[in-house]
Amino acid sequence: MTRLTVQSGDFLQGEGEYRNGSLTLKTCRSPSPGEKIALTRISELIVANQESNRSLGSTLGWGMAGALVAGPVGLIAGLWLGGKEEEITFLATFKDGRKLMAITDKKTWSKLNGHWRRHTQPAANR
Repeated sequence: MTRLTVQSGDFLQGEGEYRNGSLTLKTCRSPSPGEKIALTRISELIVANQESNRSLGSTLGWGMAGALVAGPVGLIAGLWLGGKEEEITFLATFKDGRKLMAITDKKTWSKLNGHWRRHTQPAANR
């Protein structure tokens, strides 16, 4: 199970999830637990924005771990390399006309996008 955050569209804002080839999104008709929608019901899936963020807590944690392992050089390396998180904002258009704009992490996006592409490509292109 992986989480995503609905920003706008035809679904309620807030938390959603991706699991086993389906999205679970909150709607007016089904606010809890939400509507389960197979990725095969998506007609278009695109990246709207991709950005890297640094988490202060994670950066400091990596810096401290680096300092413990390699001293001052490890501290600098840990601060430099640690705490990077990539967020993907994506747009989905469903075959029934509904739209979704949501944010998720890079790992979740890779799973979601890969599954959608594998299952929506015509058999001749595989």
